[in-house]
Amino acid sequence: MNPAGTQLSALDADTPKPRPHAVASEEGPDMPAGDGAEASGASYGSAIQHLAPVTATAAIAVAQPVAAPDLALVPAAAPIAVGSLDLSALEQIFADFDSDLSTVVRLSLKRAFDILASATALLLLSPVLLLIAALIKLGDGGPVLFVQRRVGLRGRTFRMLKFRSMVIHAERLRPKLEICNESSGPVFKMRLDPRVTAIGRFVRRYSLDELPQLLNVLRGDMSIVGPRPSLPSEAAHYEQWQYRRFSVRPGLTCLWQVDPRRYQVSFDEWMQLDLTYVDRWNLRLDLALMLRTFRVVFAGTGR
Repeated sequence: MNPAGTQLSALDADTPKPRPHAVASEEGPDMPAGDGAEASGASYGSAIQHLAPVTATAAIAVAQPVAAPDLALVPAAAPIAVGSLDLSALEQIFADFDSDLSTVVRLSLKRAFDILASATALLLLSPVLLLIAALIKLGDGGPVLFVQRRVGLRGRTFRMLKFRSMVIHAERLRPKLEICNESSGPVFKMRLDPRVTAIGRFVRRYSLDELPQLLNVLRGDMSIVGPRPSLPSEAAHYEQWQYRRFSVRPGLTCLWQVDPRRYQVSFDEWMQLDLTYVDRWNLRLDLALMLRTFRVVFAGTGR
């Protein structure tokens, strides 16, 4: 895994991939061990996509090794036009960063743990997954999963999976609910979202709707721990200092998800927590966040 920044021209581009029968829609806020209503995934390890130029500008953040085990993210000196970015030069930057042996070893260990943990969890939780799928299907006869594009490592988009927790046509109803948005930033959050189904409220409360994202982790689009992946429409409104979130793989849980007052913090505070993780990441911190996430999930504080 190469923790480095990226151009954001990839925000509206998708690499074609097989996808399960699902409803693509934007749902509610992120939850511990997974987002609330928006499906997320992990990087597929595909090559950087060639995209049409756009008028927006994007900053590039390059991760550079400093005193181990921390990573310092150094922003580019000036914004770079998305359409004019030299992808081959960018790949060379990533290659130079990967030459640091300690960083490669630590990231390899993180990836190995992600594979082992996600595969084990999918095996052990398969009865729970089948039960939830059956309850959703029996509820209204609609799709069990929904797939949603998210922005991951280096600004590349991927298809994030989750159990459907809202009505089938939830996205059509969202414009009418925008006035009730409780977020201070470019994300949609509504504590009592009327689109959430009865079974959806239960799986959200315990973050069970996020379990399919273990497949995203297994495939390499996501990590167990990392900033929650953003919607392309949200990332398009990010400020340049927030782009550093894309220098690491997105994850199921991070600092915001285990914060006791996560629903009271502002959007900028949320972003600062994500960047704190990016700058201070190490394997010990990952383990601590996973343990805290279990406590949050079992407490049933999700929305």
